[in-house]
Amino acid sequence: MTSTQGCTSPDINRRRKRVFGFLLLDQYPLLPVSGMIDILRDAEYVTGRRNFEWFTISADGAEVAAMNHLRIRADYSIENTPACDVVVVCAGLGGHLIDDDRVFRWLRKQYSDNVVVGSIATGTWVLAKAGLLHDHKCTVHWEDIPAFEETYPRIDVARMLYVRDRQIFTCTGGTAAIDLFLQFVTESLGAEVSSDVARQIIHQSVRVGSDLLPIKDSPYLNIPNRALHDATVMMHDNLENPVPISDIAKRVGVSQKHLERLFRSFFRSTPQLHYRTIRLDHARALVRLTKFEIWQIAIIAGFSSAQYFSRCYRSKFSITPTEERRMLVQYAIPGQAAARLT
Repeated sequence: MTSTQGCTSPDINRRRKRVFGFLLLDQYPLLPVSGMIDILRDAEYVTGRRNFEWFTISADGAEVAAMNHLRIRADYSIENTPACDVVVVCAGLGGHLIDDDRVFRWLRKQYSDNVVVGSIATGTWVLAKAGLLHDHKCTVHWEDIPAFEETYPRIDVARMLYVRDRQIFTCTGGTAAIDLFLQFVTESLGAEVSSDVARQIIHQSVRVGSDLLPIKDSPYLNIPNRALHDATVMMHDNLENPVPISDIAKRVGVSQKHLERLFRSFFRSTPQLHYRTIRLDHARALVRLTKFEIWQIAIIAGFSSAQYFSRCYRSKFSITPTEERRMLVQYAIPGQAAARLT
């Protein structure tokens, strides 16, 4: 068991020590959490003075298991945590399933007390459930974006590494959390210190929040042909009501046969199969990350019936959507998730 209570912290733009509280939720991702804390520690190392304080928090002060099964005993519970300048909600696998009113109330209280509240990876779901994102732009791990947008259609989701919107910040997780915290160091201690910290961890290229996410199967990746690019974008933009391939060809200005040749050349597939794959990938995110009924997901993904959808899903992923959802629940939040999805 490890205690992470560290060096020392307060707010995101003051010169005194800034206090960071890391709220660890079940199955949190260790990589970004460790990276953020190491940035704060290395800022102390390169300057020779304590610039920040930090500590870990859990809902009840008990041990919390990371996604990789490493268990950490939190320094505090949400009931006895010292005052923070910045609270970071750290959630990973199963973040969309977290439904703890104690945590939501505590986060709202932090926000009302002018604490900067942020999230890493799927912690964005927690901020949304706490009601903190209604008029804020945000981001979330790329794998969660389709499901998050379907669940919260009125929240503005940016496909960026991290988003800072007034008193709220959200980060996609992974190594993007390192880039975000290097920015915090720049604001508190200057660019030279931040650069020295980046060198300490061999982080050679610091990204900015507006850098775009590397989203799997994004229609905006390097597709060399304009007609092919536009056809792929049209497919991504029309999932619930699929557009006939003949109409897509007309809209992008080529014949259907020519479009089929382009798809075979670049994707090694037909336009019909590629379109169905896009819809199935979207559906899979909804199966994994929402509570929508299977028949609802079938409609959202443009399938004529739940039965046909399940057959296509099994053909693509070698498992039915119902089977996959049951399997994932067992790993998401042990002992808690199953009750929420059944």
